[in-house]
Amino acid sequence: MKVGIFINTTKKEANTTANKFGALLLDNGIESKVVNLKEDCKDVDVLAVFGGDGTILRVIDYAVEYDVPILAINIGTVGFLSCLESNELDKAVNLIKTGGDYVKRAILKIKVGNKKYYALNEASIQRTGTTSEVVKCELSIGGNLYNKINADGLIISTPTGSTAYSLSAGGSIITPDLNALIATPICPHTLYTRPIVFNDSCVAKIKILDRSSKCGLYVDGKAVKNLSANDEVTVGKSKKTVKFFDTNDNFFKKLIVKLNNWSSM
Repeated sequence: MKVGIFINTTKKEANTTANKFGALLLDNGIESKVVNLKEDCKDVDVLAVFGGDGTILRVIDYAVEYDVPILAINIGTVGFLSCLESNELDKAVNLIKTGGDYVKRAILKIKVGNKKYYALNEASIQRTGTTSEVVKCELSIGGNLYNKINADGLIISTPTGSTAYSLSAGGSIITPDLNALIATPICPHTLYTRPIVFNDSCVAKIKILDRSSKCGLYVDGKAVKNLSANDEVTVGKSKKTVKFFDTNDNFFKKLIVKLNNWSSM
């Protein structure tokens, strides 16, 4: 058994907590090492992440590439993706020793041109220009035209991501057990343009229209490609999943606690 430890080094508490965790693992006869690159994870059995939700999103590719379960320990403010807090290191070690329970979270496969990306939370089209012009795009779901959208952008989100950017933009919360995705416009310029929840067996296609503002594709918050008129982005559920250690906490109880923390920041 070997545990890879990924640390948000910009947070002093993350470094301190990760060092304590490494010492506890050693006391329990479990090998560990700090990982910084994807290749570092090829020989680990568990990926322990010390940081907030943004830190976890940085290592999704690592977990997907090597099918490594993530043990997320919250050092951030909200920590929707974390199963444990920084004062629960003994519980974290016990989860690793006993094998724990995993939950599999759906991820998105995003294609544009010959490029392919994966996202745990969302893919979004966002304006990148310096003017107030809106993004003009056409959204089709499962091969059927849903709407022509004039907005600051558009988000396609997984249930996991429904409590992230999509929620801030007015999208519904989707419980993790639903086989669904949600398309959420960002500040739409028409009253009838609203979020839509659809079955995750459908693929969403977004086509950038003429006279659209300059815009780009963002994957889990990271800018990956500039888009132009007639560019098409397809977003659907991947056959791959990401495994997270789970403490079987009630989703609704966790939601109330996390949202209260969020609103009080």
